[in-house]
Amino acid sequence: MTADTARAGRRTDALLHALTLQEKARLLEGSGSWGTHAVERLGIRSLFLTDGPHGVRKVREADGAFGVGDNLPSTAFPPAVTVASTWDPAYAEGLGTAIGHEAADLDVDVLLAPGVNIKRNPLCGRNFEYYAEDPLLSGALGAAFVRGLQSQGVAASVKHFAANSNEDFRFVGDSLVDERALREIYLSQFERVVREGRPATVMSAYNAVNGVFSSENRELLTDILRDEWGFDGLVVTDWGATHDRVAGLRAGCELDMPGDTPHNRAAILDAVRSGALSQDELDRAVLRMLALVERCDRADRPTTPHDPAAHAALACEVATAGAVLLANDGTLPLDPGADLVVVGELFERMRFQGAGSSLINPTDLVTPKDAFDARGVRYRYARGYRALDTTPDAALEREALAAAQGGATVLFFGGLGDLEESEGFDRTTMAMSDAQTALLTRLLDQGARVVVVLFAGSPVELPFADRVAGILDMHLPGQRGGEAAARLLFGEADPSGRLAESWPLTAADASSAADFDRGRRARYLESVYVGYRYHDAAGTVLRYPFGHGLSYTRFAHRDLVVTEDDGVVVVTGVVENVGDRDGTEVVQVYVVNNRGKVFKPAKELRGFARVAVPAGASAPFRVTFPLQDLAYWDVAEHGWVLENGDYEVAVAASAADVRLRAPLVVTSGRDSRSPYPAAVDAEYARPPRGVPASFPALLGRDVPQERRTNRLTTETRLIDARRSFVGAIMLRAVSARVRKEYRRALALPDGPERDAQVKNAHFILRMMPFQSLRSMAMSSAGALPAHVAEGIAQIAACHPLRGLRTIAREGAA
Repeated sequence: MTADTARAGRRTDALLHALTLQEKARLLEGSGSWGTHAVERLGIRSLFLTDGPHGVRKVREADGAFGVGDNLPSTAFPPAVTVASTWDPAYAEGLGTAIGHEAADLDVDVLLAPGVNIKRNPLCGRNFEYYAEDPLLSGALGAAFVRGLQSQGVAASVKHFAANSNEDFRFVGDSLVDERALREIYLSQFERVVREGRPATVMSAYNAVNGVFSSENRELLTDILRDEWGFDGLVVTDWGATHDRVAGLRAGCELDMPGDTPHNRAAILDAVRSGALSQDELDRAVLRMLALVERCDRADRPTTPHDPAAHAALACEVATAGAVLLANDGTLPLDPGADLVVVGELFERMRFQGAGSSLINPTDLVTPKDAFDARGVRYRYARGYRALDTTPDAALEREALAAAQGGATVLFFGGLGDLEESEGFDRTTMAMSDAQTALLTRLLDQGARVVVVLFAGSPVELPFADRVAGILDMHLPGQRGGEAAARLLFGEADPSGRLAESWPLTAADASSAADFDRGRRARYLESVYVGYRYHDAAGTVLRYPFGHGLSYTRFAHRDLVVTEDDGVVVVTGVVENVGDRDGTEVVQVYVVNNRGKVFKPAKELRGFARVAVPAGASAPFRVTFPLQDLAYWDVAEHGWVLENGDYEVAVAASAADVRLRAPLVVTSGRDSRSPYPAAVDAEYARPPRGVPASFPALLGRDVPQERRTNRLTTETRLIDARRSFVGAIMLRAVSARVRKEYRRALALPDGPERDAQVKNAHFILRMMPFQSLRSMAMSSAGALPAHVAEGIAQIAACHPLRGLRTIAREGAA
């Protein structure tokens, strides 16, 4: 313990004893949507928390928990989907450092980032904010981001803990995950971030995990996070995620956000006075809150302002490195002097980020059109479709078809718009809009040579993939995405991104398709068979596998050597660039599992390295991982078990493209045995395609029957209660203001300001029906008091007098 740490501890102890009971309760909740409560008489200041997975979103004026409309300018960096495709923790750390510097400049204390949840299904609306379908890749990038961010004196908040995999049921959902899958897939990346990144805070998710809401789940927040992993920071709720405040405190959830909830404060006071919450439990939470304030007060922050130009350049570099060349028949790279026709409104109105709470107001914006024009590229342009309208426009379509006649190469800029993909709701299909797919089909039928440039935060259906000349996936590339696209299209840079998630042909081919968004209870029926772990073993025909990505050059792999030294596996070899252009290969190291008695994926990613290789040259690679990483979670022993057996190290260019193999024999573990009932072993020997009858046995508990009701309760989604009288009134009431804002945005003059306002209002409009009375009360910062929400539910339950009395009751102090 350093002298500074000792002094900080003495200060927080002194403050704890000086605080009144009321002040302690108030200190553990937010104030004004984005701040914590200050105790001025003791010199305890308010901390400012704000969103920021890919930039600092600091509101000019608080407008409730989901106010997203008016933010201070900051660099819009590429989101996590793009960062993950670099397969390079150095880029994640660089972005974290840059965002941390900007956060420090804007007096932000805690940045609500990074998001490291696993991409369980391609339809999840928030996938663009998450890194990967693989916990090793996600954890390595998340830990690097945290290190960079906190190097600037800004605290990180790793989210959303845990098993947060959909948007439509996020406020009321219950993720039913078997113990092994929870440990190996859904907690593994959080553990890596906590152990390696040492984040100051962790954010609990909205959803429940196996029947217990995350914000009051002691097993997650105390037994695993603190006692097992050694986390010594603060746990904060997602905005409005509190259910039972006292249960949350006892479980290890300290800070309730956005706060300003008198009923939660009163519940704490009553619980302490009655003995339901001990003074020690309350003081433990308060000490953790005081420690965070002390940490932020003592933080070593930059002494000079950040360089906006340097940050914009970094955004461009990451966008370039994260773009994935999905297909190419040799048409790319383009000759800048070639006869080009450009089709698609995203050419001039590039979608550079996802919609929702992380929406950044960029400091500047370079679209592909800007980048083409700056280079003096000659092209004919046709709008083709409207990005914020999914229906075809016959006039725009005719214009595009006419422009494409004559044999020119057609660059089609397309993908997903903000009305199709956003936080707050899940997609119902992987298909692109009819406006785009119909036009693309007609262009191809007309005989055009088409190169598709995609802008989307998640996989999309590509039924035309075999007919086009090339596909460059820019993901969501940040504010300099247009420059990055031009560099790649014209060969100024070599494509080096690799997919961090599998691309199925349709959503029906996803590993979780049988039970995704089917109800409040999400059955994680696939267990450990997530993403490529499923597709490998099931033999799924994919559009593109995990790790896929092409280059303008070609690589050969050779001289594989695998050794083990003191419990560490060392994998070395050589990558040779056999083409005529400089390039970068991503070496992926998988381990093929032993054939034991415990069901396992065919192979799993155990390490990776990004290797730059000049044309005609070769470069060595070295990847290491602990032998213990091969262990599985044994549900009988509730711990990690390394099995003896014959494994195999596979060096690959993707999960479906293994280049080199070498044996790895493990003798330091134990002989294989299964901890499962025979029915589980039989049904999970291969990935299940439906919901297995043995799923309850795998889960270790009965699966409660889904109880569907139209009656409005505090935990009913408004959309589910819309057929009841009170539910319909409530849904209309809460939607009226948002619909008004949406209509106002639609009426604005065509241009970037209209686009921004439309996507902001649409995010809220689409999310509102999925809210519950409880989540609305908890996230309203006092605008909807809890006793009013409770009274409305009582009226809906045919107790009008009781409900009116409850509504008339004054809120607790």
